[in-house]
Amino acid sequence: MLAAGCGGGQELTLAVAVLPSELPVYRAAVADFERASGRHVVVVPQQYADIRRALAAERAARRGTLDLVELDVYSLAAAARDVAVLSRADVADLLDELDPAAVRAGTVDGLRFLPHRVSWQALIYDHAVLGNPPATWDELLAVARSHPGKIGFKGARYEGLTCDVLPFVWAAGGRGDVLDDAGAIAAFRLFAALAPYLHPESATMKEPAIAEAMARGELVLHLNWPFVMSLYASQGLSPDPIRSAPLPRGPAGRATVLGGGYLALPANAPHREEALALARHLLGRDAQERFARELGWFSARRDVAVEAGGAALGGFAAMRDVVRPRPERADYPLISRQWQEAFRAVAFSRTDPEAALRAAAARLASERH
Repeated sequence: MLAAGCGGGQELTLAVAVLPSELPVYRAAVADFERASGRHVVVVPQQYADIRRALAAERAARRGTLDLVELDVYSLAAAARDVAVLSRADVADLLDELDPAAVRAGTVDGLRFLPHRVSWQALIYDHAVLGNPPATWDELLAVARSHPGKIGFKGARYEGLTCDVLPFVWAAGGRGDVLDDAGAIAAFRLFAALAPYLHPESATMKEPAIAEAMARGELVLHLNWPFVMSLYASQGLSPDPIRSAPLPRGPAGRATVLGGGYLALPANAPHREEALALARHLLGRDAQERFARELGWFSARRDVAVEAGGAALGGFAAMRDVVRPRPERADYPLISRQWQEAFRAVAFSRTDPEAALRAAAARLASERH
């Protein structure tokens, strides 16, 4: 088990998805809590999937060693039964400071998850090649035509592709949970127009591969999460020539997808009150400003600016007011898979956009029944 052997009577066990490079800063923030509370905290760095499995196993066993966990926003609905519902009294002082949309994303049959760090995508572009980034869909298409093979989408069959698709659907006025409304059709017509100019390996790309292709100069733009800016900075590529910018504006404006990690108390947390105190500390202004300043994380606190992460994140800062959670529906995984299939049909098989979306809607209706 993830936390086997951790968590004695005087210890709290925190499972969190931090990278090795992030761990020293994170431990320093936890150390402030330890000094103030007199409680030792065992920080267990793990991937979200491992934390999710351990959490489910502890609920099934009706006993646990995990006091506080971090989960990916995408997995919150699936993990809801494994964590405790929080009362207003538990977190009243926090809720007034947190972005309401981020709080709503953590509300699944009651408030169960608190936004530890939030994230969203922006446009990543080569300033040396493009000068100014494309600000509209028409400008995006013009860039693609001028730089064939150098436009990137994360086209593999996984959730990252849906996160590339939804901002365009929303920017055209689509709902995001309807596969063939007018906004979806407009977005997929744009994808069809961009298809001839995509990077030849787009069908297999995920976040790391597309980031590496950009670093090698194979792309002039793509969509990605803020972690890539610290990656490029470590390679001497940011803030020049690689910069961030807002996503191109569509017929209904701009939008981007909420991502990030949420804190929760396992249903069988052995030290509930102490774990709540730790959660409040980690979501407090001092800790959140440290994470923003030293790790480049974005905070759901309205009094912690995105700009605290540095100038390289300017494009992300510009998108903060248009961040949206993914459709809050039990059948969202089914919808997401059909967005992926429809995009791949249009982008890689050159299927007519309306036909691809009608087929996806029909498949979704069949799977629901």
